[in-house]
Amino acid sequence: MQYGGKKYGYIRGSDVGRDGMYIEVADHLKPAEPIIEVFYSDETHKMHVTLFEKDVPLELLQWAISIAQEQLPPRA
Repeated sequence: MQYGGKKYGYIRGSDVGRDGMYIEVADHLKPAEPIIEVFYSDETHKMHVTLFEKDVPLELLQWAISIAQEQLPPRA
């Protein structure tokens, strides 16, 4: 995604310690420094958002949430 002159990308991963899956969004030039994490808990079946920076653009947050809704909950 491009926003405000920057490119952003995401990764999807599994976290055994927290028992769930996540999407992390980062500036494509700094992939090791996530800006947003959306975590899906296998235990509670709920998603939670964590912001790692102040003033995250709403459009970027909406994009991260839409990816998480598509890719995180297990499909039957």
